[in-house]
Amino acid sequence: MPTNSSKLPANIFIEISNYQKMEITAIKGIGRVYKEKLGEAGIESIEELIVADLEELAKKTGISVKRLQEWQREARKLAEYKKAEIAEDMTKITSIEIEDGKARVKIKEIIHENIPVFKGNFDELKAEMEKEEMAVFVGKKAKLWFNEVWYDNLPYKMKGREEKKKKGLLDKLRELWRK
Repeated sequence: MPTNSSKLPANIFIEISNYQKMEITAIKGIGRVYKEKLGEAGIESIEELIVADLEELAKKTGISVKRLQEWQREARKLAEYKKAEIAEDMTKITSIEIEDGKARVKIKEIIHENIPVFKGNFDELKAEMEKEEMAVFVGKKAKLWFNEVWYDNLPYKMKGREEKKKKGLLDKLRELWRK
């Protein structure tokens, strides 16, 4: 039966039918020293490592992001990690705001910050985007890479662009009134 720990985001589940909490040292490469570093950063279980922000964790521990990614992959295998499947229409439950090359994605009530945004030829960028946990591709409509699935035709807002357009329009109106 899947469960969701209070520390885990709502879209992350750990299968616990045959699951017992495992020591973080069950992951190859994590011994006493790394266990201590991870513990000081608040990571004491495999579940916490699975959902950790790896860039933030790397800053706190001094452990490379690459090494943390390897450990996270192994932790997912050991914990029989499963992602929740989204049964609802993503176009109705998702909002995307893009500013300065990063996206803020809201799915239901869960907010994901600093999501990378890609523009250009989708087919050429697809493999690179799929290396990310979550990514946004911007065209006429946005595409979202999430839970290893592409979601198409999602509405989005460009924060900086809207503000510039408003300023430009006001400036033009002022010029017209002055004439």
